[in-house]
Amino acid sequence: MDTHKKSILAVSFALFNLGLAFATWASRVPDVRDTALLTATTLGYVLLFRGMGTVIMMPIIAWALNYFGPKRVALFMGTFVAITLFPIALMKSWFALALLMTTVGMCSSGFNISVNALGSVVESETGQSHMSKIHSWFGVGTVVGALIGTLTTRFSWSAMAHFGLVSSLILLVLFFVARYLPNDESFTRQKSGFQWPHGGLIALGIITFLAATIETSIMNWVSLFFTDHIQASADWAPLGYTVFAGALLVMRVFGDRLKTHFGARNLLVGGALSTITGLIMAVFAPNFIIAILGMVFTGAGVSLSFPMLFSAAGREGAIALTSVASFGYVGGMVSQPVMGWVVETFELSGGFLFIAGVTAVIGYLASRARLLAPTR
Repeated sequence: MDTHKKSILAVSFALFNLGLAFATWASRVPDVRDTALLTATTLGYVLLFRGMGTVIMMPIIAWALNYFGPKRVALFMGTFVAITLFPIALMKSWFALALLMTTVGMCSSGFNISVNALGSVVESETGQSHMSKIHSWFGVGTVVGALIGTLTTRFSWSAMAHFGLVSSLILLVLFFVARYLPNDESFTRQKSGFQWPHGGLIALGIITFLAATIETSIMNWVSLFFTDHIQASADWAPLGYTVFAGALLVMRVFGDRLKTHFGARNLLVGGALSTITGLIMAVFAPNFIIAILGMVFTGAGVSLSFPMLFSAAGREGAIALTSVASFGYVGGMVSQPVMGWVVETFELSGGFLFIAGVTAVIGYLASRARLLAPTR
């Protein structure tokens, strides 16, 4: 296997870790809610604190990428993603959980951006699109994490034992991929600091903001949607997240090929239509099977947003990638207390219809974004 293929696989497995961590949290939200005595509103606050952590990390990660390079930053942050996962199951109040989630948000965002920066290095070195393929491994991680969550729930494992197992797995994967991550010396020569998007990057930033609102909301609330709205049993509720993650994975596997034929803009518009269809199916589903099918359409629809957006931003440079990603993290932050309020006021059905409305805005903006044009 040549060096570039090893680098692509190493970066992919690094992003696998992030998907695994996200899915582990998402699959046990009902357990964490019960342990920390959360309401829909306080869960929204907890997720807000997590988002605050990502925003705090933005100027830090821009500086770190410039001075240390994304490889060392990714290994450092990935280690702390594993370390901070386990204590989530131990928190007994929403405020203690919120403080911990601030750190979780900082580590996760730092890891995510540094791994995406490594993906941009690979694309630059090979002159080919690999970002969707790399992001598909985030999908592999979410599927594996969701399946582990389903099995551990099914066999009555505690969230503490479940999170401890996944933390160990993340550290093991990091150990094996470390030597194969790509050369990143070019990043340490970029001495400019963090900047907010400007010019055509503003549109990408806004779309990323909204895309993060959608994907974060679905990941954080879909398990509760199946237990409280669909009335699925606790044993079967994680399956909703599992099929969502599975559809996301399958689409990302073929995303680079689809981009070549249809272009990033058309994929985002088509994805918005699929997401809206899936969410409406799930909300008005007469039974569990239709709701599951709705999650398939939803996962397929949201799957290519981040690969297409990060690839477009990465072509403009490391600082552009970081600044556009910052909009995504702000979106993930501010959307969750809003989502909590919507769910508290209009129930979970209203919350998922709210997500469908945000998706429609993405479809419109993507159809007009210059940096997503076919010529790019």
